Amino acid sequence: MEFVLSPKDLVYLSAILLGFLTSGLLILFSFKRRKTNILIGFSFFTLSYAIAFAFLISSGYHVLIPSLYRSGNIAALSFMPLFYLYVYKEVQKEGFRIKDLIHFLPVFIYFIDFFPILFFTTIEEKERLILSEIENPAVFVYFNQSRFFPPNFYTLGRTFLIMVYWIFSLRLLNKQQKLVREKKSHLSKEWILWAKTYVYGITILFLPFFALNNVVDSQLSYDLIHFTGALFILVNSLIILFFPNILYGIDLEGEPEKPKETQSNEPISGTKEIEIQNKLNEVIEVSKKYLEPGYNINDLAKDSGIPAYLLTQYINRNLGISFSDLINQHRIEECCRKISNGDHKLMTLEGLAQECGFNNRNSFITSFKRYKDATPSQYLKSLEKSFEEK
Repeated sequence: MEFVLSPKDLVYLSAILLGFLTSGLLILFSFKRRKTNILIGFSFFTLSYAIAFAFLISSGYHVLIPSLYRSGNIAALSFMPLFYLYVYKEVQKEGFRIKDLIHFLPVFIYFIDFFPILFFTTIEEKERLILSEIENPAVFVYFNQSRFFPPNFYTLGRTFLIMVYWIFSLRLLNKQQKLVREKKSHLSKEWILWAKTYVYGITILFLPFFALNNVVDSQLSYDLIHFTGALFILVNSLIILFFPNILYGIDLEGEPEKPKETQSNEPISGTKEIEIQNKLNEVIEVSKKYLEPGYNINDLAKDSGIPAYLLTQYINRNLGISFSDLINQHRIEECCRKISNGDHKLMTLEGLAQECGFNNRNSFITSFKRYKDATPSQYLKSLEKSFEEK
């Protein structure tokens, strides 16, 4: 077979290469920096994998690798749930849970439907199936071999699935954007900007298809679904290079790197230590700034008048903890005081969490259990029991 690449094929190949490179970097740095980045990394990977198959089908080269026949749609059904979970986990500051697998139910259904094709069909039979449909890419993605659903079900269903997760992701990001403006979220403006740019770009994966599917020819219909996906992954792989806190997993709350001219490993002088300690007492112990949701090291630097790098150095070396641990410890102690005073009886658990500076219930419970070796409800029961015994 003679290899001839059209301009469209070059766009496909560029998107595939950049998409796999970006996904590899995101996954690599997720193990070193932020675990949730593995979700966006695999979102890039699965979409790039799906686009690779779209290129093979469009160019006719799929017949050269028949062993992978019908595996591309597994990736295509996965990328948007992975992105939504990534956004959700960043917002909630929690890890992946078993119950999150429900988002991959469409993948499971497809896997069961095409299980015989994927694993029990010979290479020769797969080659014959590819050759029978490869001349018309639009027919190829009808998935006529489905045992459970009518032709074109998976293409329509997948596009609808992308739209549904797009709506959920956008609603979640709009809510967080409002909280960021009010300084009630741990997320940064830069992260929100990137995530919303990504979400708005996803519209080219479903909007043109739903708007023009019934009025264009089959080849254009195919391109509306797949070539737009190549453009999307190409553009967003380039865009993400300008957001190093996403690509390399730098802390979203942004404890900034110290300027080179002010960085020093030398101990802080005794006089400066006393000044920093007094400022910390004033801002944290007296003003209780930690009760403000999303309070970060930059806010502390502004309120205390002490550079962020000196605060970080003092907290890490002199107090032996991180900034986030310092803040969360004070928040939990404040919560325990409210419980001891009976203030918790007038509010829900979510309300108590917010009163103590936490953005959501999950991060509140996680921190409480970490510092008190019990959940808030367990702590309350233990407290009530001790009162009864007295």
